[in-house]
Amino acid sequence: MSGEAVPYHLRQNKHVDRQLFIELLSHVNRVIPIAKALYVSFGGVYFEDFKLIHQVFGARKLLSVEKHKWVLERQMHNRPYGCITCKHMTSRELVNSIDDIRGSHRGPLVCWLDFAEAAKRRGQLEDVEILSKSVRHFDVLRVTMNVNPASLAAQLPTETNDACAARRLVQLNEQFSDKVTREPEIGDVGREGFPRFCGEMIRRSIHIGLKSNSRLLFQPLGSYTYSDSDHTMLTVTGIFLNTDRVDEFLERSQLKDFDFAGLEWQTLHINVPLLSHREKLTLDQRFGTRQSASQIAARLGFQVDQKPEVSREMLTSYFKFHRYYPHFHRINY
Repeated sequence: MSGEAVPYHLRQNKHVDRQLFIELLSHVNRVIPIAKALYVSFGGVYFEDFKLIHQVFGARKLLSVEKHKWVLERQMHNRPYGCITCKHMTSRELVNSIDDIRGSHRGPLVCWLDFAEAAKRRGQLEDVEILSKSVRHFDVLRVTMNVNPASLAAQLPTETNDACAARRLVQLNEQFSDKVTREPEIGDVGREGFPRFCGEMIRRSIHIGLKSNSRLLFQPLGSYTYSDSDHTMLTVTGIFLNTDRVDEFLERSQLKDFDFAGLEWQTLHINVPLLSHREKLTLDQRFGTRQSASQIAARLGFQVDQKPEVSREMLTSYFKFHRYYPHFHRINY
């Protein structure tokens, strides 16, 4: 998993992304109760998303899928609620058996395919396509994918940026040219371009999966990128709706009023700094003033990154997403 060297529950950008997911679901909850949903995800060791789904919405039908037996054993020890079922299976086994897993359950499916291995993107896109063949009205799909362009080809020590980009474009064409409806370009292998390209591949995979069901479409709800390690991750969240119910859903869910929604496949970048408690309090005291992030940065007396321009960018991101920033405290057991 990307960022394994960083404890899962201490990754501040992933935390913000996860909180935004819950915020999106809260809007969906205005139309269809998430409490009645079957929630399926890769719980890992910490079950952070499972805790939130249960605590916020009261969902009780929760399934965690894990491909490694040794991790499954830790899961059985760490699962926070008895209503969480842990199964040993791969993501491919999951999507191929989703109808059996759903069974007689009549509520919506909320499925988070939390991929991280860059070398397996083709298989991940196939999983998305397979799952999209079995979805129903009001099902929610969330996909996380590693979108670090360096995973296409690592830059050699003496290689120029242009030469590296050219090699990456060759790899992109060889691996994924059939996953989009246009010819890949050099901009698609850049730091900003590759996440967009991967978003296009996810979109097309869902579209292909839905070809057998003309009554349904995929309405995107929010798309975000973030980095808590060397790798950049993309998350895409959306809901499957009957084509004649989209306007009604958007009106009742009030998603058009949510600043961080992405109803047209637009993507927001999350890049909040890792702050001490005192730094966070200092920044929060300045929130809502007429000062810009640049003006606040000039008066702080410290930077949150070695590069001033990056520091200002991170402060801007913090003020944008401060409501979702994690609070870490020491607890003595």
